[in-house]
Amino acid sequence: MLTLALCLCYQIVKILNLYTPVDEFEEEVAISFIRKIHQKLKDRASTDTSLLMDLKFSYSVTFPFNPSNVALETIDVPEQLHIGKLATGC
Repeated sequence: MLTLALCLCYQIVKILNLYTPVDEFEEEVAISFIRKIHQKLKDRASTDTSLLMDLKFSYSVTFPFNPSNVALETIDVPEQLHIGKLATGC
């Protein structure tokens, strides 16, 4: 069974192998560089079992509320939308 760190290692190596330079100013990724990165990631994967972020921590998300100046009663809903019942409140 592959660990998460080892899967991440293979994904990084695959991205490096598939990278294609966009223009003549960029260079292709050297095979020797990819091999070095692969070996370093494999070595790190065998010792590091932690994820990049704590899964048990609950991250709060705040969405700002911006009230509209438009009264909903003044909006005309086109008949092509076929939502007359929703627009009139049943």
